[in-house]
Amino acid sequence: MRNEIESVDRSIVLLLAARLDAARRALSLRAPSERRVTDPGQERRVLSRAQVWAQDLDLPVPLVEGLFRALIEEGKARYEDRTRAAPEPGFVTVLVDAPEPCSVALGDAENPEPLPVPGSR
Repeated sequence: MRNEIESVDRSIVLLLAARLDAARRALSLRAPSERRVTDPGQERRVLSRAQVWAQDLDLPVPLVEGLFRALIEEGKARYEDRTRAAPEPGFVTVLVDAPEPCSVALGDAENPEPLPVPGSR
């Protein structure tokens, strides 16, 4: 069970890295031409989607909303503070595709197997 939790935790960190990298790339495309980093309309859409996803999965909406607010602010801070050197990952590829309605299942309850995550210890 501990290995499964560790695997999920590692996946969360990989997803965070992928999210921040995608935000950095989006900001680098948008900010120079629009002369702004903040896009309030897009931020509202991101938070709204996150709230719906949280409700669909019966997760605490304040927790998910807080996480996404933190991701948005961290993405902007990383872009604005160019002196802060964020480590460049070798690569992060995360493919997530959940069927509708989404159900979360992590292996067989009788024979649980940790999710394979590269670099997990």
